[in-house]
Amino acid sequence: MTHRFLVGRDLALSTDQARQIATVLRLRPGDQVTLLADGEELDYRLDQVSAAAVAGTVVARRPAGAEPRVRLVLALPLLRGEHSELVLESATQLGVARFVPYTSSRSVARELGTEKRKRWERIAREAVETSRRARLPEIAPVMGWPQLFEELEGDTLVAWEEEHTLRLGDAVPRGSDAVSLVIGPEGGLTPDEVDLARRNGAQVVSLGRRPLRAETAAIAAVAELIAALDR
Repeated sequence: MTHRFLVGRDLALSTDQARQIATVLRLRPGDQVTLLADGEELDYRLDQVSAAAVAGTVVARRPAGAEPRVRLVLALPLLRGEHSELVLESATQLGVARFVPYTSSRSVARELGTEKRKRWERIAREAVETSRRARLPEIAPVMGWPQLFEELEGDTLVAWEEEHTLRLGDAVPRGSDAVSLVIGPEGGLTPDEVDLARRNGAQVVSLGRRPLRAETAAIAAVAELIAALDR
């Protein structure tokens, strides 16, 4: 099995990655790993290995095959406990390019502290490596509902449990470079919030006849949308 590591454009492995290579995986000079960087996969031969630093040589490079064709932005409500982290991990694996956390009038969770943001970033990094993607999704600052629509990209879809006519599968934008998906919080969106979304050009869609928890709705909707956009 080839071990995969997400790095920046400078291709530098971090101290934590060096420690994993040297002490956990026990790799040695001459062994090979795969670096994931800026949409590319790089075969990387280890030349120097220690727990403090690793150096090597790129021996081959190719476009990463797991990145979606369309950029998907997920507006994710802050959820209680570890529910947001479950969505972050799953949606990163599915192909989300950017997360925009937000709060609205019925949100229960209201803050994303420094330590929790660091945890989110670590979860996203590990999910990228697991799913063979080669780009780390951005995690934007927390937005309020009125500001949210200034941060979204491309065509915007808002999932709302009170919409009973237009299904997500029938509203998938075609020919767009970017699509934004908004999932409501645990308490749902208010009619006034949905009206504001419509005034900002969003299309309001249904995820089906059964009410879903916010985290279930987010993962299911991302999976359906990515499958439709990535054909």
